[in-house]
Amino acid sequence: MTLFVLDLGRDLSALGNVVLGGFGRVRYVVFKQVDRYVEDFELYARALLEGLGITNRAAIFFTAVDISSMRHVEGRLVELYATVGLANPACIGDRPTGGAHTVNILVVSKTALSSRGLLDLYRTAAEAKAATLTARGLCGGKPSLGTVSDAVLVAAPPGDAHYAGAATEVGAETSFLIYEILNK
Repeated sequence: MTLFVLDLGRDLSALGNVVLGGFGRVRYVVFKQVDRYVEDFELYARALLEGLGITNRAAIFFTAVDISSMRHVEGRLVELYATVGLANPACIGDRPTGGAHTVNILVVSKTALSSRGLLDLYRTAAEAKAATLTARGLCGGKPSLGTVSDAVLVAAPPGDAHYAGAATEVGAETSFLIYEILNK
């Protein structure tokens, strides 16, 4: 399988560093396996979505990892999807060595969040990813950020909750589930 399309069932507020759909509303999230470098990922993403009949409200992740190895976990407050490829780690103090893998994480919150809360959940997810991969020894004892091409997208119903860090229930569960999903 080289493609996975997730219909979230409704429009959610989203924030992330994906090629398309990283800010605004999202209903569909696409994970697409690529076997080579693409010169213009944004153009490729738009053409792919058009071919799928999804022309707006979509976010897309690209990875070299086989999509059939996608990981999924659901908690009480969040649901996570991830593709995990650990070649080309981003180690603090080292230059990237090459490789085509990436860690892509989608966090879908059941807790309604404000824009500030969404940003806080993004921060929490990125920190949990880096901490987990450092603990796994991805960089041989040095701190790890992940890989050089990672992407994280968080999505939630719009609301008033401004905080989603580790001190909140949604942030604590997100951190724990990212640790779980990256250690499967």
